[in-house]
Order: sequence, then structure tokens, then C-alpha cells
Amino acid sequence: MQAFLDLKGKTLLPIHWAKFSLSLHGWTEPVQRLRQAATLHPAAVLTPRIGQVIQVGVDLVQEAWWEE
Repeated sequence: MQAFLDLKGKTLLPIHWAKFSLSLHGWTEPVQRLRQAATLHPAAVLTPRIGQVIQVGVDLVQEAWWEE
């Protein structure tokens, strides 16, 4: 989040967080922490499903698919 804010980004697309569980923290912890931080800062966070094709500049409906 800090790098995104420093670079004055418009949309944050987190990568390398959802495909595999490779660490000691919970599988959803990174995205939960990021979404919490996004409520404190003016940040649009894009979290497409694994394998979902997205188009730059097209608004996508955001859903917490990892909570299903």
C-alpha cells in the first residue's frame, strides 16, 4: 500500500497472493490487510478471480470471492 501511495497510483492490482499458501500467515490475510488499508487511504483495489481476464480502463464489479 505504501508503494502504491508513494507512486500516486490510480488502481492497485495485488499479485502473488491468492494462488498458493506458501507462508505461515492465513491464506486471505494479505488481501484482508490490503483492503483494510484501502479504507484508510484513497485507493481503488482490483482483486479479480484467479485466471480472470481484465481490461485496463474498464470498471469491474469487486467482490470478496475468496470469502465464498
